[in-house]
Amino acid sequence: MKRFVTIVCCLISSLAIGDEVSSTKLGPNHPPIVKNASKELKTADAWQVEFQKRLDWWSLKPMRKDEPPTVNDAAWSKEPVDRFIKAALDAMQLTSAPPADEATLRRRLSFVLTGLPPSDASDKPDPSDYVESLLASPHFGEHFARHWMDVVRYTDTYGYEWDNPAKGSHEYRDYLIRAFNDDIGFDQLVREQLAGDLLSQPRIHPKAQTNESLIGPMFYHMGEHRHGSSLMFNGIHQEMVNNKIDAFSKAFLATTVACARCHDHKLEAVSQRDYYSLAAMFTTPRWTSRVIDAPGKNDAAIAKLKGLRDAIRDELAAQWTMRGTFQAPTLKAWAVANRPSLKGIGAPLAAPDELSKLATEWEKNRAAAKKANEMFKSLDAKRPSSGWVIEGDGFTHGFVEEATPLIALEGENIVSRLLPRGWHSHALSSKLPSSLRMPPQHLVPGKIVSLNVAGGEFGGHLVVDDHAFQNETVAFYTNTDPQWKSFNDAALKNGAQQVTIEFCTSSLNPNFPPRTGLAKGLKNNDFGYDKRSWISITDVVTHDTAGTPQDELDAFTALYQNNTAADPWERIAAWFNTIVQRWRAQQSQPGDSDVLNWLLANGLLPNQSPVGTQLVADYRRIESSIAFPRTVNSMDEREVVTAKYPLNVRGNVDALGELVPPASLQMLHGDRITNRLALAESLLHPEHPLTARVYVNRVWQWIFGTGLVATPDDFGRLGDKPSHPELLDWLAREFIREGWSTKKLVRRLVLSQTFRQSSHVSDAARDRDPSNRLLSYYPTRRLEAESIRDSLLAVSGRLDPQLYGRPILPHRVAEDAAKRFFSGPLDGDGRRSIYLQMSIMQPPKFLTGFNLPDLKLPTGRRDVTNVPTQALVMLNDPFVLAMAKHWAQQLSQNSSSPEQRVRHMFMRAFSREPNNAEMKRWLSALESFGGDTPAAWESLAHAFFNAKEFIYYR
Repeated sequence: MKRFVTIVCCLISSLAIGDEVSSTKLGPNHPPIVKNASKELKTADAWQVEFQKRLDWWSLKPMRKDEPPTVNDAAWSKEPVDRFIKAALDAMQLTSAPPADEATLRRRLSFVLTGLPPSDASDKPDPSDYVESLLASPHFGEHFARHWMDVVRYTDTYGYEWDNPAKGSHEYRDYLIRAFNDDIGFDQLVREQLAGDLLSQPRIHPKAQTNESLIGPMFYHMGEHRHGSSLMFNGIHQEMVNNKIDAFSKAFLATTVACARCHDHKLEAVSQRDYYSLAAMFTTPRWTSRVIDAPGKNDAAIAKLKGLRDAIRDELAAQWTMRGTFQAPTLKAWAVANRPSLKGIGAPLAAPDELSKLATEWEKNRAAAKKANEMFKSLDAKRPSSGWVIEGDGFTHGFVEEATPLIALEGENIVSRLLPRGWHSHALSSKLPSSLRMPPQHLVPGKIVSLNVAGGEFGGHLVVDDHAFQNETVAFYTNTDPQWKSFNDAALKNGAQQVTIEFCTSSLNPNFPPRTGLAKGLKNNDFGYDKRSWISITDVVTHDTAGTPQDELDAFTALYQNNTAADPWERIAAWFNTIVQRWRAQQSQPGDSDVLNWLLANGLLPNQSPVGTQLVADYRRIESSIAFPRTVNSMDEREVVTAKYPLNVRGNVDALGELVPPASLQMLHGDRITNRLALAESLLHPEHPLTARVYVNRVWQWIFGTGLVATPDDFGRLGDKPSHPELLDWLAREFIREGWSTKKLVRRLVLSQTFRQSSHVSDAARDRDPSNRLLSYYPTRRLEAESIRDSLLAVSGRLDPQLYGRPILPHRVAEDAAKRFFSGPLDGDGRRSIYLQMSIMQPPKFLTGFNLPDLKLPTGRRDVTNVPTQALVMLNDPFVLAMAKHWAQQLSQNSSSPEQRVRHMFMRAFSREPNNAEMKRWLSALESFGGDTPAAWESLAHAFFNAKEFIYYR
């Protein structure tokens, strides 16, 4: 109902459009500003009066500093949490439930802390020891990461029409698992997810060798992202901004800021200006892919490759010296025998008697080209001007001088070719990632920018219209020799404020793989992993009129200038000798690489030798040891201009109001907070009224099923008020004091008497506290979808405990290659559910049957339903049947008696011993299924899976 009211409110406001449009422009081709926009927003004074009233709300007031109350029960006096709970129960004249028995408590602890049933090896009689073993289990991080993934609308795809892969999503998932297992403080996770790219000292994981801080901002890039851009269809970038604001405000503040997109919030102390202040902050950085490998990870290998390349160059120079100089007779004879090769660089050899005429034409054409090229302003290729950003080791180590050898990675030759001066991402290895990011087009001098580019293996460029990195204007190069590509300044429309272009290898292309059909040669079932990819950029120019720089024919300078040989063939020989000598002396000039490559291609220069072969073998061995890059869609705020975001009057994307600078929420005194790192630090102030409260409440919910505030994503007026406000504030302050440690908080809660209660419900509790808000007993809880599936794997003996890795495709009945909906193994290779691909358009069907949340939206609390379709899933789903069969096969390998096997099944499925009546009943069932046969045990295993006790714990 709450969501319906919010949507209707926004729709009414967005339809009430009728303001006069001003001719004032925000910039060239920018949409008009709506005149008198202030009428829509009320007067400032009126809002301030209302704003002050709305500040009078429990969640915006300072946290209390109350001491835990005194209670008259010794057992409930040890832990402060229990004292708060007991005092509230006493006030309502309710008694607490008796303690749960050992088996019940162990099962509860295992599911609450790891999402898995107790294992046979977890035999620790002392509850404290058992808790410590569970907190130390790697499965703890998996389970708590899955909780947080709900909050941040985790997805492995971007949904909408094509469901493109979300680059690096699994890296973010694994980052969360590591963080919870390592008990990284929540304060650090806040910094990393909001502004990890801005941290001066990023957190490097020593074992994973990843820059954890740079993974964090993928938080912004979850959920649905439309393909295309606002230049094509209005509203695309605005929807993406709304996605981020909604996730941020709900996840960290439990505040529905997105409701202020169209107007000042109808209920909370959030103005429309607040919304667009956050929009400006979140759109200041580039939304793009970043390399998350630990800095310097490849430095040792790169240094060796550079050394070997130098040695190979020396060997090649020695071979060329041993060959001797080019001689006129030899060249003449070669030309006669190789007429088909006499074109391009070899053209003068086809008409040596016309060299004088060719020289005249060359001088004329060269002069004309130089004249024509005066209109182009060349940017320094080695040091791009302000606003241009380089990413990745490929370009960091890829700028080379003229005629640098590109070592052959296969075949018998020493070098593949010699590279012209410029950036070459594959200069050392085509595994190394690279990206050159252009400033917004309107900030680059000139109306047009042109680049001389080459590329292969899905290296290319992506035009990003106002942060729309799922834009379909993506291109992939297939030319080995650089060619000019021009980009005209785009006409900004539909509210778009900027257009940027990224020239990148596939691993740093945030839209790779794009939707099927856009990357020629990429199979539909290829998700873009582990690609050798390269891109070259040899020149960048800006200009105001159409055209591209003309070839100044540098390759022929040594033939037609200062070449005094009289005989044509002597002149050609001198041309080749001059260029080879310059190369040996490391003094190559522009155009020399073209000549040398022609000589190599035609066998006129040696490209093999025993010494060179061994050096190349060493080079290839080291190059092959370099791992493919790990990248995620993150943030890049280097060399950017702070954004101001146009307020959309009444939320109408066609009606632009004032430009709003970055800031945080006014209710949190955020006027002076202008960047994401400052925002993160402001949330971590010890007296911040929301951050710790919101997270502590989430953890309480993960432990007890319902938070102290029952609406974890909304601490506002449509949300619930805390059942124990003093306890919430005490926990929040303790959480901060203890270093924002999740494990310390969890340990405190699960070792409390409150947690240890049984699920016995008294008549008084049913009458006075029907929702159990006072926690007079531990609520019986159904397993979440993932835990149901994981329990089937664990109990049947099929569970693979491996951590981390790329998403595993869920099993599908029907496939759709155009959308990359392919089917994976029925049991997901035994991996936990957290590793299944979370596709927005087709999430795992088994999980959706048990209330997997809508992957587009932040979900702090899942729905829990009990519907007939769930019973049908447990009865008929092929996965359930397969697990029953696997369990039966495991049992068949046990030579014990049927009674012992049934007892073992009880322990595996229900974590307890059966009583005598249960033993008789289940043995009778075994007989009815056919006795001690494989089929009967399979049916019995299936019956265990369908018992309510299997999917519930108390």
